[in-house]
Amino acid sequence: MLTVPVATGIIEDASGRLLISLRPEGKPWPGFWEFPGGKVDPGETPEQALVRELWEELGITVTAPESFRVLDYTYPERTVRLHFYRVRHWTGTAHGREGQEVRWLYPWEIPALECLPANLRITAEALAEALPQPPLCLIADPDRLPLLDFRKSLEAALGAGLRWLVLRCKTVPDAPTAAVLSALCAEALAQGAQVYLNHSDPLPDWPRSGRHLTQIQLDAGVRPDAAFGVSCHDAVGLQRAARLGARYAFLSPIFVTPSHPGAAALEPQAFAAMAAESSLPLIALGGVTAARVPVALAAGARGVAVLSGILEAPDPAVATRAYLQHWNG
Repeated sequence: MLTVPVATGIIEDASGRLLISLRPEGKPWPGFWEFPGGKVDPGETPEQALVRELWEELGITVTAPESFRVLDYTYPERTVRLHFYRVRHWTGTAHGREGQEVRWLYPWEIPALECLPANLRITAEALAEALPQPPLCLIADPDRLPLLDFRKSLEAALGAGLRWLVLRCKTVPDAPTAAVLSALCAEALAQGAQVYLNHSDPLPDWPRSGRHLTQIQLDAGVRPDAAFGVSCHDAVGLQRAARLGARYAFLSPIFVTPSHPGAAALEPQAFAAMAAESSLPLIALGGVTAARVPVALAAGARGVAVLSGILEAPDPAVATRAYLQHWNG
């Protein structure tokens, strides 16, 4: 099958919104949204084609585009080799010169539209850039330890470089416990960590970056009014979370885990298949030891989430550093 080279622009404005355009009638895949661009003509480089296409389609003159990704995608009628460029500098006002509709959307808003599949992979890439770095998430459940031990473990992990926390409260804490947890949230944020709260409604007024939902909560109609992530277990849940504006998704269990001995593991191959089609960055959860991090990342995970592997480790700081070595070297 012939492979057609295509140059595509991920045009980003100062607020982080991306420009997408609607494919018009008369072209393949009409009615689908895409990042703008077009075929590379004979004798052109992909960058030259990008500059030409964005002028013809949008009326902007691009300067200093940055090569981002090259992706092959096979449609029923052809294979396209998509050369994606980040475009942050241009002159002119972007508009549909060919009569096509264009919109400026944040990356998490794009999956709500019917988009070309290859473009949704790039949406996952854009969302992954906003994940905490390194993308190691501790699911911190205060019911797992006495409160003083919980606090010590969490502070040790933060001191060792943890920068992402999901505080999971399966039960509503009493007032003294709530005061400690609120203070821990503020402490984590002050150290540069992102804090997502997994708590039933009504949410307590604790400092946080966003909210984390279970798939059950999402299916029940819970709709956060700020940034949120979701725990998912299958492709249907992932698609629903993406369409509703999630920033990331935990996908579990990637491995057999002692905490859920009866749950069948996805295993890396199935995880990889879902990651390849997801418009969200996927975080591997379930049985992820420090030694298994490279396997999870090779399967397409953008990060990993752990609970007992850090929280209940003999030395949470040492355990945290063992995970972080896969990003920090």
